[in-house]
Amino acid sequence: MDQQPLYLWDRESPAARRRRRQSEQQSTCCSCMLVVVSALIALIVLWRPVADWRRQRHEVRTAPAVVEMFPLDLQANARVYYRHNLVRLAVRVVNPQGQPVKLDEPPRIIVRHDGDVVITVGGVRRLVPAWDAQSKSYVCHWPIPWSAESGVYVAEAEMKIADPAAWPWELQIPPDQQQRSYEDGTAYCIAQSAFEVAHRARRDIPPGLCVATWEPDFPQDVALRRPDGTTGDWRVILDWCEFVGADALWFRAGVTRQGCTAERPFVGRNLEAVARLAAAAHKRGLKFGVWATAYVTYPERRSDNRGLPRYEWGQDISRRTGTISDQAYISLFDQDRISHLAGFFRQMARIREVDFVGLDYLRDDPPGGYEIVDRFTSEMPVRLPDNWVNYSRKQRWKHLAQKVESEFDSVAGKDFYEQWNWWRAHLNAGNVEQIITQSGVEKPVWLFQLSWMHGAQHGQDAFMFNDAGVALIAPMLYQSPSDRDFDFLLEFWNEYAQPGHLNLAAGDQVDDFWHKPTRGATKGSRNPAAPEVLYERMVRAHGEMVEGERTIGGFWHDISRAAVLGRRGPYPGTEWALAGAAAFSQIRQSWELYPITVKMSVPDSAGIGATFTAAVAVENTTEATVRDILIKLEETEHISPVGQRERRVAELGPGESHTVPLSVRITRADATRANRYMVAARVNWAAGEFGEKRRADLPRTFVAIKYLNGT
Repeated sequence: MDQQPLYLWDRESPAARRRRRQSEQQSTCCSCMLVVVSALIALIVLWRPVADWRRQRHEVRTAPAVVEMFPLDLQANARVYYRHNLVRLAVRVVNPQGQPVKLDEPPRIIVRHDGDVVITVGGVRRLVPAWDAQSKSYVCHWPIPWSAESGVYVAEAEMKIADPAAWPWELQIPPDQQQRSYEDGTAYCIAQSAFEVAHRARRDIPPGLCVATWEPDFPQDVALRRPDGTTGDWRVILDWCEFVGADALWFRAGVTRQGCTAERPFVGRNLEAVARLAAAAHKRGLKFGVWATAYVTYPERRSDNRGLPRYEWGQDISRRTGTISDQAYISLFDQDRISHLAGFFRQMARIREVDFVGLDYLRDDPPGGYEIVDRFTSEMPVRLPDNWVNYSRKQRWKHLAQKVESEFDSVAGKDFYEQWNWWRAHLNAGNVEQIITQSGVEKPVWLFQLSWMHGAQHGQDAFMFNDAGVALIAPMLYQSPSDRDFDFLLEFWNEYAQPGHLNLAAGDQVDDFWHKPTRGATKGSRNPAAPEVLYERMVRAHGEMVEGERTIGGFWHDISRAAVLGRRGPYPGTEWALAGAAAFSQIRQSWELYPITVKMSVPDSAGIGATFTAAVAVENTTEATVRDILIKLEETEHISPVGQRERRVAELGPGESHTVPLSVRITRADATRANRYMVAARVNWAAGEFGEKRRADLPRTFVAIKYLNGT
């Protein structure tokens, strides 16, 4: 599973960022699109000049009927763009005889939305096109702002006219439409080109999707430990899915290791296991998905790509010597890898029981990936040295590497770095779109996305991925070194994401190191256990990532780290799984997908060996009767029932509630876990018809947890 380092230089508050972005973009939902389009049509038909523009003479035209009679023509290369597209603008300048000319000073271009100038990525307000000798026109590219509003945008090119009298404009425009001023003797003309920025509607995925993942290779002939401590074969993976309350299993099937070839780019053992693992998952009522690691290969060693298919590798450059070397990640330019991933999708989609296909490691290997320098600098409106065209390749790469990394570490002046990130995200999303198109896959595609700065620092963007055809984004809530950093992570998502646009299912991983009390300590004096931090972060992400909207689900990563080998710390794998199960339960309860709600009350502290009560309250929230309710105290470290472990409620009528007291005690002190203990209760109920909103296909299990201090 992809990992993300955290960089803490950007401390601008989300509210300030929102105000700044609104003032820059001035982009609102275009309810007046018809008005704008009508106005543009009128300009095309009437070719009406705009008089007294900045107290100077301007002539305005969008699509001249007679090119030879107008000095300037501006064209976008498409009528509709999605957020991951790059808008190419071409400006043609002609003399009064209709011949293309090159000016001493190129035309300047701006883009408007709802009449206001749009400031795009990198703080760019005006574009300066470059002369293209082949087409004899000026060309530039406009990056669509991050999470741009949909609607009509208008590009405008402006140019001074040195000799207005040389142009027979009066012959082309009826006298009653002539609105010209010769007050200062300076003439301008403006050419316009309208295009639309569109959003792809998010795919319809039912809320409540909760996923458990398995990342290692398929465990053929390996004994795995079940949640109850017994052992079994690969089917134990499904036992853990049921224990955690997942309704789907995602399996990493597409892995490229040394020994793979261009003809067989993925480990065969995993591919061969997919059909039987998928069938077994379906038999237990679980949906099933498979994913591939996109640009990483194993072993993940820099500059050691022997024994692998002959891919183009990402390139790095020494900042000191200028030496260029291969990286461990495949280049984002490599078309063979795109074809291999498309083939993986196609192969997996043919298996009937495969419900999802996905991707991970959709990024280059920073710092690096500098093989994209020339295309980046030719397509993005970046500031470059005056003699850039005379730089050697090493000089270009070294300059860009130093520029990117200096702005990465700088609190101020991150414009160049933002443009670098946007262009990589644009390239990355375009690759995903190509993979989906080549494969012809119709099943939902998901991908894992890094979550710090909503993935921008790694060339990932959820809006771009959505418009490229991705059905579900799974942000990875990994490696937040403190609650303060996790707060910022959520706040940046909250102010960036817009309701109604994205299917998000955020998840966290079994990893004691990144959830240690010293790292994950919450506000106040409480010292949480690591699984407790995982639970809280998953629940908070569900409710706080998108303002005014909940995520559709979540994921818990991964089963092998709880069941086989992982950084569990002093907490057993079942405790990590129960934390994930409790987060899943809260996600589904927030969507009101279950016929009952469950709350558990436990004291904040209790004496070692003393008996206390865990009160489990169950309420029926439907108009039907819920029957055969089982309330069970789960086995957790150093927590023991006093008396019955299980209690049953025969039925709960509509609107009824019932509280079951369970007597519990802490069996002994344990300083390795700071004397903090998990009480966990699981509630199950019989199948039934509880109304359209309640999902009968979800696991009928609800887990509630509460940690307390032993004194």
